[in-house]
Formats: sequence, structure tokens, C-alpha cells
Amino acid sequence: MSVEDHAARVLDLVARIPSGRVLAYGDIAQRLGGMGPRTVGTVMSRYGSDVPWWRVIRSDGRPPQGLEAEALEHWRAEGTPMVGGLVEGGRADMARARWDDAPAAAPAGARGTVHHIEIWVEDIEAAGREWGWLLERLGYRLGDDWGHGRAWELGSLYVVVESGPDVAGGRHERKRPGVNHLAFHGGSRADVDAVVAECARGGWTLMFADTHPYAGGPAHYAAYLESGEGFEVELVAE
Repeated sequence: MSVEDHAARVLDLVARIPSGRVLAYGDIAQRLGGMGPRTVGTVMSRYGSDVPWWRVIRSDGRPPQGLEAEALEHWRAEGTPMVGGLVEGGRADMARARWDDAPAAAPAGARGTVHHIEIWVEDIEAAGREWGWLLERLGYRLGDDWGHGRAWELGSLYVVVESGPDVAGGRHERKRPGVNHLAFHGGSRADVDAVVAECARGGWTLMFADTHPYAGGPAHYAAYLESGEGFEVELVAE
């Protein structure tokens, strides 16, 4: 397989590394399979600018070569554990900083994995702004815009928001039979909190504010957001 064939899987995993955590090139290669650390490094060099590249490092804890100063700025801002501390440190403390909970990603196109999600809306302009604001903060990138529909991509998965001639009128009601809500991995608690703090700017409203962030239970840190058309999204913290 070519580097391009591996790129979507690598970038998808990198986009999910929580703030303040890291993975080595070899860690990613081992979790995904079918490639080596050198391939992961090549993918990051060519395509990694739109994902948190500073969280992908060398096996001894050193930042990506040639990007040391920029990576250290990100690490200090995120509180990444470093040998020597946040001020004097120049190398990640792999025993504490490595993201050991990273799941092994299923190969792109594997049977049973989600291919895409399509959401029908009444107002494509309003919904496009809302969903675009949220999805881009979760690491998605706008891949296509055909006027009455838009698609955002994250690895092999894409989310479509569309308002075509077949869409019947009427506000979405999550309490009726059908899909109640979509749930996304939201990153760290700080990542989820940051989205909540700005959600009104993106057209979203925090639901269950009186019990946030434990509306799903005392051990479940998550934010529940509602769009202008009544769609519910859950952002689950790692």
C-alpha cells in the first residue's frame, strides 16, 4: 500500500489524541497495523498540518525533528508531562504522557464500521454554519459543498448535512421515534469545556445545564448540545 493509502487512518487516530497526551510514531504504526514508524512519519510530514501534529513524537520523547520549539509551546499550553517539568523540560515523559488508552483503529472500509452519516435539514445555510462550526472543532474538514448539501470528513468517515427537494417540512424532534442524538468523542475534559464555552457562537445551546457536565451520570463527563433545528449532539470526554 502507498503512503496515501495509509494517510486517512493515521490522521484519524492522530485527531483523537487527547490534549496533553502523545503517541510515538511506532505506537501509531503498532495500533493501526500494516505500516511502520517511517510510514507514519511520512504521512505526518506530508498531511499532518491540520491535525495536532505535536502529539506525535519520537520514541524517546523528543518532539518532531525541526519543529521542536513549536511543539514545546503546545506541550506547555496543554500541560503535557515532561522530563524536567513544563519550564525546563524539552522531552515528553513517555511513562505519563503516552496515550495508553488509544484504541486500535479498524482498517478503513472494514465491515461493520460506519461509512457516513447523513442529516437532512430545512435550512442548509443555518445548519451548515452550525454543523460546520462544531465538526471542524472535532477535527473534521469540509470536503464538498454542492449548494444544498455539505460534507465534512474525518479519516474515512464523513458527515453530510443536506436540504434537497425531497426533504419534508417540519422541525426535527429528537423525542419522536427515530434517531435521538449523535455522540462524538470530544477529546479531553478541557476540550469539551472549550466547545461548551463557545457553543452559542456556533449556533448551539447547552442542554441540561443544571446537571452539566454529568447529565449522563456521575461517572460520565459529557456535554449535550442542541442545534437551531433541534438536533442533539453528545460530546463525550475521554
